[in-house]
Amino acid sequence: MRRELRLDGVGRRYGLRGPWVLRGVELGVEPGALVRVEGANGTGKSTLLRLVAGIDAPTEGRVTGRPRTAYVPERFPPAL
Repeated sequence: MRRELRLDGVGRRYGLRGPWVLRGVELGVEPGALVRVEGANGTGKSTLLRLVAGIDAPTEGRVTGRPRTAYVPERFPPAL
């Protein structure tokens, strides 16, 4: 059973006192849904996608329903 991807009150700023790039984002995406993100330069599209992908963490709010991804190598490097 796949869960809905949810963003609840998500905000992101760069730096402790930097300007908010995103603020108060509420979004729900059902499994299999097609979503288009569009907007002018500098409006937070890439930041939003980085949050959804788990590359960045939100400054405020929560992202839930994201699948967990892991990598387990077949062989570990000798240094380990």
